[in-house]
Amino acid sequence: MSYEPERGQHMISRILPGIAVLLLIVGGCSGIRVQTDFDREADFSGYKTWDFLPGEPRPTGYRTLDDPALAARLQGAIENGFSLRGLQKASQDPDFFVAYHLAFAEKINARNIENYYQYINYAVFAPYVTSSYTEVYDLGTLIIDVLDRRTKTHVWRGAAQTNVNTQAGPRENEPKMREVARRILEDFPPKK
Repeated sequence: MSYEPERGQHMISRILPGIAVLLLIVGGCSGIRVQTDFDREADFSGYKTWDFLPGEPRPTGYRTLDDPALAARLQGAIENGFSLRGLQKASQDPDFFVAYHLAFAEKINARNIENYYQYINYAVFAPYVTSSYTEVYDLGTLIIDVLDRRTKTHVWRGAAQTNVNTQAGPRENEPKMREVARRILEDFPPKK
């Protein structure tokens, strides 16, 4: 007498490992991780206007990071983020200055997934099957600092990390920049 598994069980045992791999890859690639910190003694209630910290940013030596088009789009994304918070850009006596820092790092994510495929046919069992997946991606970090103009102190920092496509140009990455800046500035001004 032979035993044949139901067709549905056999399909599930073949599909589930593929779905698990897809969820791991998508889960590892998506999302924006945001962290903020602030000076608990600072008074944020008077902050209505802002401007970028005067002076030219120091060159990093990396062509991608020093691209003027990238800087212009990133500044536009930050400006949009503050505007969504009801804060206006003003070059004449702003309440606070904003500085930003951008970095990219190549990351490698390697995964081994072990699956037990069980196929019963005349008492034959398949052994464990190990699948290996390697993913190379660029991790972008954006840091936004707020400096009080009157006290000349650093009062707030927001940082975010997410996967980016460094092969794409600034125009293609602009929607992602806007989303990252918006997510960082959701917590500004902070609630004590």
